[in-house]
Amino acid sequence: MSNLAENTEIVAELEKDQLSNVDTFPDFDSINHGDLLGLSLSTNTTPLTHGMHRFAAKYIPQVPRWAISQFCDEHSVVVDPFMGSGTTLVESLQSVKSAYGLDIDPLAKLITKAKINPYNIDNIQSLTKKILKHKGKRSEGDELPMSGVKNPLHWFSKENKEKLNFIFEKINSFQTSQSEKEFFLCVFSSVLRWVSNADDQSQKTYVSGTLKKSPPDAWEVFERFVGRSIQGIKELDSTRNQVSQARILDGDALSMPLSNNSVDLIVTSPPYVDSVDYMYNFMLEYFWLGPSLGVESRSKFNEMRRQSVGSKNPSIKNEMPPAAISKMVCPSEIPNYRKSAVIGYFHGMEEHFKEASRVLKPNARYVLVVGNSQSANGIMPVHDCLTKLAAQYDLKLEKAFAYRIRRHYMKFPRKGRGGIILMDWIIVLKKTKKSLGHESQPLPIPNIKIGAHEVAH
Repeated sequence: MSNLAENTEIVAELEKDQLSNVDTFPDFDSINHGDLLGLSLSTNTTPLTHGMHRFAAKYIPQVPRWAISQFCDEHSVVVDPFMGSGTTLVESLQSVKSAYGLDIDPLAKLITKAKINPYNIDNIQSLTKKILKHKGKRSEGDELPMSGVKNPLHWFSKENKEKLNFIFEKINSFQTSQSEKEFFLCVFSSVLRWVSNADDQSQKTYVSGTLKKSPPDAWEVFERFVGRSIQGIKELDSTRNQVSQARILDGDALSMPLSNNSVDLIVTSPPYVDSVDYMYNFMLEYFWLGPSLGVESRSKFNEMRRQSVGSKNPSIKNEMPPAAISKMVCPSEIPNYRKSAVIGYFHGMEEHFKEASRVLKPNARYVLVVGNSQSANGIMPVHDCLTKLAAQYDLKLEKAFAYRIRRHYMKFPRKGRGGIILMDWIIVLKKTKKSLGHESQPLPIPNIKIGAHEVAH
């Protein structure tokens, strides 16, 4: 990639005058193109139902909240084509008429449904009591629901495995509504990583051979997490706009079942190029819930991992990048182990922007959040590549600004094989045939120091 930063060593800290520290995102008109913001995350990033389930690379709710406040009114239609765990849809429920989300990941759909469903709180609390009255009980059996999983007791202690068996069987025995079943399955899923033998800090699902983990009791964690989730749905219920609706659509980011010129705002965080294997990150959760989500076997799970935009081993191989960015992306400068993922990512995003332009109304906005990835070969200017691809379909760069990621949920290997996301860029595109003046101006790639505590050892 010809725009890779030459310095691949530890990079210098931003000069103080480069970074403007803010508590909240300013109004759109007050932000200058290219501004670099230091956003304080002292405010709560997991209000409402946002904290129901961990999710790698989840963007903070302040981003869709800001975009909706700037570009929507109560009659607007909002779409998130890479919805992940539903952050955009949860925020939309407080202020706009309709919000739609799409994702190819079945677990992401389950998590989102659990977050946005309206509930009868009394029913949820009654069902919770029916589960917790059996607290401490176990059900024998070492096998996991997904076929093809070897050595289940590598992942869970025998005690926690049997306690999880009992909780899972109890949830599945309920004769209750679909939304209530989704709530409890989501809570169950959210417990699994914490009570397993797998490392809690890494995005990768593995059992560390050096850092021995002592998993907490499965029943104790389930009780705590279900209480937290009930509190979240109560909070959302108290702020939910009664005329707002949020739905998950069939389809994906490349083929949205929406009419031409029907959407007021797209706000999303597309997959990071080659940085996060989203489904692999939830391997333990799929071991349990896979058959309920249509992913019956380990082989089908592996096949689905290759279908997403940004997959590390895409099912469709491309040798060359899209023509629009051929001068920005040089295949010979991309390490071989990343080449198919990087090139496939840009082809997928090009196809997506074409579809996004179709569904957006004239002069509507597309707000996307993207991070530049740093690896051993330098920094990839992903933000500039995406704006070039989008401009082909009348999605013109109106303004872009970056904010420093103060707290990294994800930790990556030190040796450069994974992509460390240094800053997030918020890019505002406007559907128009007019030039908005920024198309030929590359955005800055600021030098950021990554502290030792932010990278896995």
